Amino acid sequence: MSNKILGIVCAVLGAAILMWPDAGPVPPGPGPEGDSVTKAFKIYEDLWRKHAIDTADKIAAGEFEKEKEVWDHLAAAQAPARRVAFDDIAKAEADYFESQGGWSLEAHEKLLRTYVKEDENE
Repeated sequence: MSNKILGIVCAVLGAAILMWPDAGPVPPGPGPEGDSVTKAFKIYEDLWRKHAIDTADKIAAGEFEKEKEVWDHLAAAQAPARRVAFDDIAKAEADYFESQGGWSLEAHEKLLRTYVKEDENE
């Protein structure tokens, strides 16, 4: 008998949880999944971390003897990683300026403000 009551209670609680009103939107994070800036930084972060591991492996293998060699190796990958990560943004910006009749201070200001989330503009 107690198993039957426990089962009924669980079913009622489960149904109540499923029907419970949503608590509202999740607080904003670094940007929505489709946000080009968030994607670019995620790509850059992934590339940066992979290069950090590669550098650590080279240190462990004895390929570097001096601090400058390590820093130079790390720096050598940063610019190419940024180009890869931010390529879509660069293309979108070029298209934007073309649609505005070319670059202008006003157009660039407007473009940069689009990178800020709505709730930060208030």
